[in-house]
Amino acid sequence: MRVYSETIFSYIEKCEKMLKDILKNETDFSVRRKRFEHRGYLYPIDVVVFEGQNLGQFDPAHYQIGINRSLVYKAKDSVVKNILRHELAHYITFIFYGSDIAPHGKEFKHVCSLFNWPEEISRASMNIEAANEVEGDIASEKVLNKVKNLLKLAESDNPHEAELATIKANKLLLKHNLEYSNIERDEVYYVEKVITQKRKDARLGAIYEILQHFMVRPILSYGKQEVSIEVTGTKTNLELATYVAGFLDRELDRLWSEHKKEHSLKGLKAKNSFYYGLAKGYNQKMNQVNKSFSHQESTALMVISQNLDQQVQRIYNRLSSSTSSAQRDAASFNLGKKAGKSLNINQGIKSKAKAFLLE
Repeated sequence: MRVYSETIFSYIEKCEKMLKDILKNETDFSVRRKRFEHRGYLYPIDVVVFEGQNLGQFDPAHYQIGINRSLVYKAKDSVVKNILRHELAHYITFIFYGSDIAPHGKEFKHVCSLFNWPEEISRASMNIEAANEVEGDIASEKVLNKVKNLLKLAESDNPHEAELATIKANKLLLKHNLEYSNIERDEVYYVEKVITQKRKDARLGAIYEILQHFMVRPILSYGKQEVSIEVTGTKTNLELATYVAGFLDRELDRLWSEHKKEHSLKGLKAKNSFYYGLAKGYNQKMNQVNKSFSHQESTALMVISQNLDQQVQRIYNRLSSSTSSAQRDAASFNLGKKAGKSLNINQGIKSKAKAFLLE
């Protein structure tokens, strides 16, 4: 997952400057602000920081170079520059030859030799200890377990008990976020893909809408021949959102199949309308739940939301929005809306987002 904080924003800026210097002084590419040119095409100079086992990685779907978070605190600039050169070599190899080649094959080694980089750059491993495994936050784990258990209680056939459990889950999550904000001066935000598919559809849009109720910001990220929901938030909120996304990835298909059969629904228009209605119904349900918050809690939630919006703007720089103008089937939309109002989070299944790991 990607990680952001005030310290990391500064580190990313530093790494991108290193990368520009490498491109300007060691290659024949022309550098223009945050891009470099090859045969009339401009490619982004985009560095991210992530948590994981590898020291660096290159994501060809989004033209991003990743640096392990552990390097922020323990690696010398000379080591980081070599890791950047290694990942830049993967980047350039992808531009020259595409993705259907061996990760560290002859094409990769040829690119390294073009710029007279030493042999250590082309090796699959570098002379630095592997990144330390990041242990889970015990307090966060306890909060997550409590919230998940409350969400399961929200399945109760007793409407009052179900509503009370949902309210308690939201208040517990709000309390944890307030405590975290007060303790953490350099507040750390994480970014992770929770669902990836070939193209955007109404089902993905419904998951996107529902995830906004879990103190995270979902973003639709468009890569090469894929679209993903990326979630931004604190570590606890992101882990809960991943749990929720895994559940929705399965449950929305099940709900559509059930209603399609029971009400003889047909066609893509009916299917999309059902998903639009489902998101609408869940939004109305959660807006009603939020009315149970005290004035102080509502104010705190607004502040947390504003801070999150500011961080997302910094992380993504440029965000655009889109709306659907597709015609809807009223009957399917209303059925989906009713299903959304009854939707409760039960058992999560982690999504299988593709990772681009480099050794």
